[in-house]
Amino acid sequence: MSEEIKVCVVGERSASREAVAETLSAAVTTVTSAASLGEDRPDCVVGVPAARPEALAADLGALAAPTVMYVPTDVDASGLYEAGVTRIVRSDGTGSDRALRRAVRQCAAQQQTVAADGGQQTDSVVSEFPLKRLHEIATDRELSRMAKIDALLTAGADQLGTSSAFLSRIDGETQEIVTSVGDHPELTPGGRTPLSETYCQYTISESEPLTVTDAARDETIPDERYEQWDLQCYLGATITVNGEQFGTVCFVDSEPRKSPFDEQDRHFAEVLTDWIGYLLEQRAYERELDEQRAFTESLMNSLPDPLFATDDLGQLIRWNDRFEELVSEADIEGKEPAQFVVNEDRDRLTEAIGTALGGEASAVEATVQVDGDREHPYEFSNAPLRDETGSISGVATVGRDVTERQATQEQLAGILDTTRSLMQARDRDHVAEIAVNAAKDLLGFDLSVFRLYDSDAGTLVPAAMTDETTELLGERPIYDVGEGYPGEVFASGEPQIINDLDEADALGPTRSVMYYPVGVHGTISVSATEADAFDERDQQMLALLATSAAAACMRAKREQDVREAQAHTERVLDRVNGLVQNTVEVLVQAQTREELEAGVVEELAHAEPYSFAWIGQPDVASETLSPSEWAGDASLPIQGRSFPLAATDEPVSRAYRDEQPQILTNLSDASSGPWASIVGDSGVNSLLAIPLVYKDANYGVLTVLAEDEDALDERERIVLESLGRVIANAINAIERGRILDATEIIELEFSISDQELLFSRLSAATDCVLESAGTDYSPDGSIRLYLTARGVDADELVSIAEDDVAVQTVTCIVDNEEECLLELTVEDSLLATLTEYGAAPREVTAEHGTARFIVELPYEAEARDLFELVEDQYPSTELLGYHERERPVETRQEFRASLSERFTDRQETALRTAYLGGFFDWPREVDGNELAEAMDISRPTYHQHLRSAQKKVFEELFD
Repeated sequence: MSEEIKVCVVGERSASREAVAETLSAAVTTVTSAASLGEDRPDCVVGVPAARPEALAADLGALAAPTVMYVPTDVDASGLYEAGVTRIVRSDGTGSDRALRRAVRQCAAQQQTVAADGGQQTDSVVSEFPLKRLHEIATDRELSRMAKIDALLTAGADQLGTSSAFLSRIDGETQEIVTSVGDHPELTPGGRTPLSETYCQYTISESEPLTVTDAARDETIPDERYEQWDLQCYLGATITVNGEQFGTVCFVDSEPRKSPFDEQDRHFAEVLTDWIGYLLEQRAYERELDEQRAFTESLMNSLPDPLFATDDLGQLIRWNDRFEELVSEADIEGKEPAQFVVNEDRDRLTEAIGTALGGEASAVEATVQVDGDREHPYEFSNAPLRDETGSISGVATVGRDVTERQATQEQLAGILDTTRSLMQARDRDHVAEIAVNAAKDLLGFDLSVFRLYDSDAGTLVPAAMTDETTELLGERPIYDVGEGYPGEVFASGEPQIINDLDEADALGPTRSVMYYPVGVHGTISVSATEADAFDERDQQMLALLATSAAAACMRAKREQDVREAQAHTERVLDRVNGLVQNTVEVLVQAQTREELEAGVVEELAHAEPYSFAWIGQPDVASETLSPSEWAGDASLPIQGRSFPLAATDEPVSRAYRDEQPQILTNLSDASSGPWASIVGDSGVNSLLAIPLVYKDANYGVLTVLAEDEDALDERERIVLESLGRVIANAINAIERGRILDATEIIELEFSISDQELLFSRLSAATDCVLESAGTDYSPDGSIRLYLTARGVDADELVSIAEDDVAVQTVTCIVDNEEECLLELTVEDSLLATLTEYGAAPREVTAEHGTARFIVELPYEAEARDLFELVEDQYPSTELLGYHERERPVETRQEFRASLSERFTDRQETALRTAYLGGFFDWPREVDGNELAEAMDISRPTYHQHLRSAQKKVFEELFD
């Protein structure tokens, strides 16, 4: 049943107002909702703020009507109470709706009490409706929070007629008496009882106060509970704090009540309970505020750096102990921070704080005046402070002492300058000299030694030291790797810091030393005559210096290696140029392969660093490789040796088979195979085998040997590999030229039925007869094939050839009824391979997909090698014939006689007069008309005789 109470819900958002109004509608008679309060004055006003609760609280607190603010728990209650708000209910707590209804009833009852007395609070009114007394107790400024609670309990017991009253705290399944009034012996503050043994277990399950007039007759309280507590009369109400259930407020008596508790009694108990809840909330808020203040103070004072805050005018309002110690002044509040820095920095600090007041964080360095004459540089970092509305309310500033940082920056700048100097050092000794002087200047310690590692001796040798070191300690010793502190540091790569040298390790008057490794180049040490002389920054600076020195030593060493490599390269180039020049001269002058090979090995054997050279030729029949020519100072039994081509553990055979250079060192070792017995005790220790390969032709292996195991390195391999290609090219040229002068030849006839061969593909595709009319090379290295074809349309043949992947271009030169002549440009051809191998193709025809070749080779040539070369490329190759025959040598006179026999008189005269008259010169000295007149014939007749003669000459050349 709702009470006769008028409530107005005020707030900016209509949805929030309506939700609260609906919550209250079940408890009060009239509920209205508005954005602001009109002229009507309700019994109670409920504020529902949207964003700024303080502003709404200030507006409502000025009204005569009681005000309840309905806000979440993260809103500071103290500010709302100061604005004049009567009650605060947390909107996001457990049971918040019920708490709001109670608060509204309490405030409305207070308002109605005053109104019933005409605005005057008289004793008669209090006795009739005692809520005024509760308000007076709760607002008494002379009483503490707990004293007010005890007074409220006493007033409640008087009003309800009970002998005792108490406030309990329920935590889980335990009830604890917080405070009590009356004389009941079991209800003493601090007493703890299981909740299941108390009357209150039934109270907290009810939404309204629980009342028992006579427990002996009331079935609400079990007999065992009554017998335990001997309480006949009981009124208990659940109390909430900040929206959460706290415990109970109970009024009890050992005697039964004469009359039952009525609605007014229960209402009174609810209002009293709400007042106690309000007082507990205030106490919780104050405790939380005190804890926050204590935490903030502790946090601020725990910082090792000075911290202060200003208001929106830039004046100091809070600071920590470190700031107070720094400025050594007690009167700080209200001053500007710039007053505590030196004059030249005040404007900059003020400007930086002003930037933070504008909403942007800032940082500035300024020097603080300490103890009147001392100054410390600080970096002040400033950030804006904002209130709950987001408005800037001041600035928070943290100061960081940058004395060490500035000193470190100066040292780092010195390290950078030193590094630049180190990188310009001539050599490692110069690096050592720069480093010890830099250690003295940067660290401030006079004693420093730089030791360089001597890789030959395996020792650390003093390379540089300061003059003070020499004067105080004299010449410093040399250490082996692992010996003493320098040797241990170099071996481990880890620094050692000795803060207090004992007498056994003492280095003269020095007491503390830092040793740092300088990469793989040595160590640097810095000493002091007092113990514990070095701090962490000294160690860091020396570590940086050692790192820079290591990089500089590496650079100096690399440049020295480059200089030595350049000198070595120049020597090698001089030697290689001489070797190549002499070898090329041999290749040019040689008329036979024997002369060529003999000249090559002779040149190589007498060139440094080689001591022996030989060339081996393959024998396909026996599948071995045997020396053909050799020379050298070393006496090696190479003659008569043979090396199986299939051998995998022998470098010469492997070079021939894989067509890749092979290097073998430590030849005298048994693992070197046959070479261990060949070199014996000759002193030869390394071997390099180079294959002599020209395109598809493998002419053997060039092998050079040297005494120095490292002589045949990568550079030698590159030079000799290039020389091997030149030698193979020269051998190929000699082999190809032998066919021209040979009087005894081998005629080899074979056929190929393989679609990989161009001749076979074209003849099969066109069903014609193809015949090779010769080959030629283009300037770009491509090959021109001249083919005649019979029994096919020229256009059809051209189209098919153009579609072939191996053909680059096709040109039809001649097309008549009987045959056509085509020029095909290809990248590679079997005809070119045969020619490069020293063979002369005499006839090449193709028909129905089968090509037939007749080639001539010099009598000494390996016909089997050539046939296997073709067979490897075209597996369908079939040998058709092998003939050895003599070919007569035709002299110039015989050639001329054969031509003359073919000429008619007129043809020979026309050709001779044209040649002698300059007809073939350019520009021509005579034309056809003049030559015709000289022979007394017509011009067409003259040209007919000339063309016939030319044709017969060309037939002798090309057929």
